[in-house]
Amino acid sequence: MDSCGGPLDQGEEILKAKGGEGLIASLNESQAEAVRYCSGPLLVLAGAGSGKTRVLAHKFAWLVSEHDLDPRSIMAVTFTNKAAREMQERVARLLDSDLAGLDIGTFHSYGLRFLIRNYRDLERITGRRASTVFDRSDSRSLVKAVMKELNIDQKQYEPGWIVECISKAKSEGDPRSLQPGEMDLPAGAVFKKYQEGLTRQGAVDFDDLLVLPLHLLLKDRELLEREKARFDWILVDEYQDVNRPQYLLLKALSSGRNRIMVVGDPDQSIYGWRGADMNMILNFEKDFPDARVFVLEQNYRSTSNILGGANGVIRNNFRRKPKKLWTARSGGEKIRVLLASSERDEAAYVAEEVLKLRGLGFRFGDMAVLYRINAMSRLYEEMFLRNDIPYRIVRGTAFYERREVKDAVSFMRLAVNPLDEAALDRIGNIPSRGLGKKSIDKLKEYIRATGEQVPGIWTKLSEDGAGLSGKAGKGAIELGVHMGEIIKRSGEITSVVEYILEGINYERELIRMDPEG
Repeated sequence: MDSCGGPLDQGEEILKAKGGEGLIASLNESQAEAVRYCSGPLLVLAGAGSGKTRVLAHKFAWLVSEHDLDPRSIMAVTFTNKAAREMQERVARLLDSDLAGLDIGTFHSYGLRFLIRNYRDLERITGRRASTVFDRSDSRSLVKAVMKELNIDQKQYEPGWIVECISKAKSEGDPRSLQPGEMDLPAGAVFKKYQEGLTRQGAVDFDDLLVLPLHLLLKDRELLEREKARFDWILVDEYQDVNRPQYLLLKALSSGRNRIMVVGDPDQSIYGWRGADMNMILNFEKDFPDARVFVLEQNYRSTSNILGGANGVIRNNFRRKPKKLWTARSGGEKIRVLLASSERDEAAYVAEEVLKLRGLGFRFGDMAVLYRINAMSRLYEEMFLRNDIPYRIVRGTAFYERREVKDAVSFMRLAVNPLDEAALDRIGNIPSRGLGKKSIDKLKEYIRATGEQVPGIWTKLSEDGAGLSGKAGKGAIELGVHMGEIIKRSGEITSVVEYILEGINYERELIRMDPEG
């Protein structure tokens, strides 16, 4: 065993990168030092555009190729699915191997995999199941239902605000007891019934994906040791943006071993509004007294004028780790600052600049306008229309927020988890099958009372229609048949999607709802 952890079991194939120093030949000296160092915890302060993702990917490959670590024994955590895919692709190229099934992902994806792996412990310790993950819109729907039950005025108290209060209370609560943090009324009154609703439906929300794994690890020492043994090293991206549960999760998993590398930059900490705590990166050396600190200061993205302006602003921050970005790209366009007398004058100035650039030969597609809040787009749109400037607002709906995607996922969610009331509410009557709100409510009661498991519950529903009569009864029978067919195809996602589109006639419904789509 070396300082980077134990080798693979004898006889097990070891993935090898193209040898040694050649692996890091393309890195600058600061980057290479951070990759080579494996004698303890390390903090990499990576300025903007300094190649932090490159360093993380090379560190992963270095641990595998030079220290014979099983790729599955390295946990790499990022903040977005896109960043996780990019890191996995880079590592695969460096190791010249397809590395499917690695622990490279977001904190939330790690939490979900953990709860799935340890579902028996989850039910034993908390009495809950993680059959379904509620997104923010599902949580909002459940909160609205609870508010209606408690006679809380939804005009006076916006359900979205209640959801955020609950989210904050979970993050700031005690992970050992699951006692939430303080909440203003009426969020505190909603919280208990909201949690009961999640439990009843076998669901967890996004915050539970962090809090519940941490709770299990703190409550069960054997489970903690088993989980720690899975990982020889932990690599963390964007450490300046971790919140309290994420920080405590990393502390638990790395305790006693200290094989952890975090990469981040306090100067780029912008997510305090959603719970990120910059103290975590500032106090890393207190948490790990033997930590080494590496500073990446060479910027590969911007010109010296841009960096000079950025350094001039950021050096006035009170709490930061000292560093000064530099670049080999000298000069560049000078930064111009406009102090406009009004938002309308500001928009007019931007329109004028766009026309000037067009006159210099730039295409409209070469230009972008960034604004602070969506509400500001109206003034820019007015000015662009007035000056015949073509534009496109880039504010699209995220893929998993698209109606057709949420519907398709809801069909699948309901099939595997009949208790998922949010999914039943969404697709129970899509396409129309005579199941109105009262019939859907009776279906919920029927499913809870029956106590049947999948697929038995759907077979029973396809036979008795939940005791509903007329068109609603036929619709319930039809729904039972469709859910059973999805379960039969559950081993092949393509077949499931084809059945939803063609067997359930959802494609025809989409065309009916949006003929132009």
